[in-house]
Amino acid sequence: MENAIRAVLIYCMIFSLSGCATMTIEGDGQKTPESKTGTHTVHGSFYSFVWSEPPVEKCDNGRGLYRARYHTNMVYVLASAVSLGLYVPQTVEWWCDGTPDEDGDEEIYHPDQQP
Repeated sequence: MENAIRAVLIYCMIFSLSGCATMTIEGDGQKTPESKTGTHTVHGSFYSFVWSEPPVEKCDNGRGLYRARYHTNMVYVLASAVSLGLYVPQTVEWWCDGTPDEDGDEEIYHPDQQP
């Protein structure tokens, strides 16, 4: 009985350690206070199908994303384990690139052009 309790406690400890995982993908731009940001929960599975996709939102300046962060927590991992991978939720946070626009009167240098 004592070994069974010890095994359950070790399993719970390993399970909870893997529960909080964060993966960040970051680009070359910069985040500013004016950068558009959002958070969505994606509902998918380990078997390559998605239960629901978040709405598609575009960045206002047309530069694209600066950073995307995927996050799971203990409740998400527990739901994934109980459903045997059929339901795997993840939280996605994203930030738009806030790099300021270049000056319009500035001439752009092209190395293949002769002055």
